[in-house]
Amino acid sequence: MLRQLFSAKPAKCSYKLHFQILLLFILGHTLAMGQGVIRSKADTVSLSRFEFAQKMTNNGSDCICSITNTSQANIAMTVLTGAPDAIQLDSTAIFNGTHSLKPGQQVIAVGNFAGKQITVLNLSLMDVVILVMLFCPG
Repeated sequence: MLRQLFSAKPAKCSYKLHFQILLLFILGHTLAMGQGVIRSKADTVSLSRFEFAQKMTNNGSDCICSITNTSQANIAMTVLTGAPDAIQLDSTAIFNGTHSLKPGQQVIAVGNFAGKQITVLNLSLMDVVILVMLFCPG
């Protein structure tokens, strides 16, 4: 003798149950998104040949500076000034000075810029565009 294990009929759900499920979903999403995450955009600028950008940094806060050669074929030449001597690009070269970036290369500097004004100048020989991003929270 065979016994039926389940019914092929769809389960009946009330509108009240649907509303409760929707309410729990919204509440869970609100709690997950309200964990104190701060979202903001950093200062970003594209520099063509012989253009420069300057930014006053915040004293006492760690800043992030990223410089990217957007060209896929040409070398970019940049001049960086204004940072304390302790700041380095990719933890190797001193931030202040002239830097050669290979095609598609990105360099990053992280540290306390001590409220100094940072200057980035594009001195590339060709029409190479560099992308500069500087973020100083606070």
